[in-house]
Amino acid sequence: MRIAKSQALMFQSELLLLNAANHFYRRTRTRKDLKRVEHFRSELNRTEAALRKTGLDELALENGDFWLQIYAELIDCATASLDRMRSAMSSREAADRFETATDVQMLEELVAQWTSRMRLIRQSTADGGHNKV
Repeated sequence: MRIAKSQALMFQSELLLLNAANHFYRRTRTRKDLKRVEHFRSELNRTEAALRKTGLDELALENGDFWLQIYAELIDCATASLDRMRSAMSSREAADRFETATDVQMLEELVAQWTSRMRLIRQSTADGGHNKV
């Protein structure tokens, strides 16, 4: 259980780093900063996968509200980024629009995954924790 809690703290830290990178990218709009956002998003996904392997079932049941909050923050951050990316697409050149469109699609898929996981947590909580999250 200690490993899972440590990984949950790592997850929180990486979420903060992702939020900071997103904020910085919004100001600069440089490819370098977009790469940082992608890097932190990848690290966040890796940490989440590791956490799931080390006992997320127990942690999610004990801290369902924690995970609901984490996913809600991820969704809020991603939705704000999606809005900015979509509004900026029309002023970009064709190659940049295509690149941004693929980033938008990837981020939309992540939002869908996170939303699905929130539903599973809520369902598990409603079922008394009998279903795996």
